[in-house]
Amino acid sequence: MNIEFTNSSMLQSPIIVDSEAGTATLTYNNGKDYTYAMNETFVQDLQEVITNEQSVGKFILAARADRRLTEVVTA
Repeated sequence: MNIEFTNSSMLQSPIIVDSEAGTATLTYNNGKDYTYAMNETFVQDLQEVITNEQSVGKFILAARADRRLTEVVTA
């Protein structure tokens, strides 16, 4: 599933969600992609942020801080 948003100074749209794997892939404005494990509320919380026209970047920073997102490191 691709979650589209209109504007972010930090991220490029869309955020790519793989529900089966429980991951979200984000592309930052520097062109780098990062894949994160997501908890069960991440997608709903993100969609609420977008609907309410709040900052997607601030939400991602908060989600990383409170562990709704944790970076997946591949070997």
